[in-house]
Amino acid sequence: MESNIFKTSPETEIHVNISRPSTRNEHVKSPLLVFLHYWGGSSATWYKLTSPNSGTSLNADYPIMTIDFRGWGQSKGPTGGAATAEDYSVTPLASDIASTLTQLHRDTSHSALIYNGFVIIGHSMGGKVVLATLNCLSADLLGLVKGLVLVAPAPPTPLILPPDMSEQQRGAYNTEESVRWIAQNVLSSAEHLTDDDISIIVRDSLAGSTLAKDGWILHGMREDISPILDSLASRPLAKKVKIQVLAGELDVVEQKDRVEKEVVQSLTKKGFIVSFTVLKGLKHLIPLESPEAISQAISSVLSI
Repeated sequence: MESNIFKTSPETEIHVNISRPSTRNEHVKSPLLVFLHYWGGSSATWYKLTSPNSGTSLNADYPIMTIDFRGWGQSKGPTGGAATAEDYSVTPLASDIASTLTQLHRDTSHSALIYNGFVIIGHSMGGKVVLATLNCLSADLLGLVKGLVLVAPAPPTPLILPPDMSEQQRGAYNTEESVRWIAQNVLSSAEHLTDDDISIIVRDSLAGSTLAKDGWILHGMREDISPILDSLASRPLAKKVKIQVLAGELDVVEQKDRVEKEVVQSLTKKGFIVSFTVLKGLKHLIPLESPEAISQAISSVLSI
């Protein structure tokens, strides 16, 4: 994959990996797949769908762009004396993604990637950012969105944890032992993760900056972006976007009932075209537990 940096503000550099379809499929006119990771992840979270060495990779048939949110992976965000965790909440993240897509569209060396439109796939925190991103797109870019796949998405409504629980979650990614335990017992089931999966999860979770980690717990999780849905519903181009929502049957982070009520039903009531699938036996780390389910959702959203 080709590594690129897009500058979205004076202090923010967004790292993305880009791949084009393999030579034998270089003339396939497929939309670009844009992947946004969860709190604690990075562009590597999607490796089972993006690496040419993976048996479930989509890179032979689609151009792909995986993005590190600011403060995660190889992306950088504000760190000066005036920087706060709020600089890493949902709205700034969405602005970064919209800016990155705009630059991609304008850059002659990359614009062909987006010529056939794009699908945005967002996991957990990334799912909430997807909805906020739509509202940041220009009419030209919004018209190129072919679909959304929201994987165990955080709802647009705020979630305010009790102080003790919030503090506990802030320390969840402080040590290798805590990350490993959470990955195998809370986010997934140990039997669903390989040693490579665990290594990636541990590396990415520990590497996230303190501001990025706090940005979600103290601000992003609590941010109410539901008014954005009303704004999107008033834009005809947005309402044409097909949406697939996936939830894990056993997910305790983004429970399927809450996802159905606060994501699926909220979008449906506002006139969006939404399909909902509950994946049996799975928890939260669906990109690692069942990449095939995401691949199928991408195919479905393009065929609706």
